[in-house]
Amino acid sequence: MHFKKIINNTLLRLIIVLGFSLTAFNIHAFNGGGSSKFSMPKHDFANGSVNNQPITNMDDLMFRQPNPNVNVNGIGIFVYDGMFSLDALGPYQVFKTAALNAFFIAKKKGPVTMSNGITINVDKSIDDVSKLDVLLIPGGAGGTAMQTIDPEVLAWIKQIDQTSIFTTSVCTGAWILGAAGLLEGKDASTHWYRANEMLTKFGADYTGKRWTRDGKYWTSAGVTAGLDMSLALVNHLFGKEYTQAVMLDMEYDPQPPVKGGTPKKSAPIIAQLMQDMYDFFLINFVNCPLGTPGACLFN
Repeated sequence: MHFKKIINNTLLRLIIVLGFSLTAFNIHAFNGGGSSKFSMPKHDFANGSVNNQPITNMDDLMFRQPNPNVNVNGIGIFVYDGMFSLDALGPYQVFKTAALNAFFIAKKKGPVTMSNGITINVDKSIDDVSKLDVLLIPGGAGGTAMQTIDPEVLAWIKQIDQTSIFTTSVCTGAWILGAAGLLEGKDASTHWYRANEMLTKFGADYTGKRWTRDGKYWTSAGVTAGLDMSLALVNHLFGKEYTQAVMLDMEYDPQPPVKGGTPKKSAPIIAQLMQDMYDFFLINFVNCPLGTPGACLFN
C-alpha cells in the first residue's frame, strides 16, 4: 500500500508539472473521488512563464492548458459520405486530446457513412454554423469529387473562411478548398495521387511536404498526414512541451514495419499499380475543367 501511494503521488506531481489534460484517465484514481484545495504553479508553455492559479479539484487540473498563442474556441470538421475516416477522426482525436473544442458538421444533420463503412451521427449542419475559428476539410475519393461541385457546400466553406483564423484540409480535402477558390496562389499539400495536376488546376503550388502552412491555410498530405498537421497546429497554439504531452497521451510514435508511404519510398510497381487503381475511378475528374457538371466526373 505504501509503494502504491508513492507511485500515485509521483504521477500526480508529473501531471501538475505538465499542466496537461489527461482526459482519458479516471480522476478517481488520483484522489478517490474527493476534492482538495491547493495552489500550484501553472506552466505557460507557450510563453515560458508560470501563473499561480488555484486548483480546487482534479477536474481543474485535468482540463488545464497553457495560454495559447492564438485563442481558438471552435474547430469544425466538415464530414460527408465517402470520406476517408482517419482524415476526420485522426485530427479529432488530436484536438480532443489537447482539450480543444472540436466537433463534426455535415451538409445535413444525421448519419454520415465513410468510405470504410463507419457511420457517425452528426448533430450540426452547415445551416447551424456560420462562423468557426478553425475549419478542417477531410478528403476521400469519389465522395470528395462530388463535394467539389456542390454549390451549397462551396458557398458555406467560403463564408466560413471569411472569418476563420485557420482554414485547413487533410488529404484530398485540398481539392474541395481549391474548388472553393481558396488555394489560388498558395503553397499546398495534398494526397500524392496526381497532386501536381490537381493543385495546378486550382492555381496552387504542390510542395510535396507532409503538411504545408501558407498564411492561414494549413494543408496536409494523405490520410495519416492529418495527424502530423493537427499536432503542428497544437504546437503553434500551445508550444513544444504541451504538444509532447499530447503525443505521449496518444503514444504517437509511428514506426511502420516496412519502408513506404510515398511514391518515392515505395517500389515503382506498387506506386504504378496504386495510381492505376485511382485512375480507374478518378481520371475523368482529374481531366474535368473546373465548374464542370457532375456528369463529367465519372463518365
